[in-house]
Amino acid sequence: MIKQLLALLWGFFDAIFFLISLIFANLFAYSFGIRWFWLSLAITTFVIALASEMPALSNKGGNN
Repeated sequence: MIKQLLALLWGFFDAIFFLISLIFANLFAYSFGIRWFWLSLAITTFVIALASEMPALSNKGGNN
């Protein structure tokens, strides 16, 4: 029971820190200019979309 709760908590913090790191990467790109910000935003959107598809593809029943 405790192990399942800790695994769930670990996954939650992993996702939160992943999103926070992407936000900081976008803010860093914005400091170089608006064009770099838009490029960074496009790349991070692609990374989030790719990361959201990975669990579905790893399951044998997902998206088949």
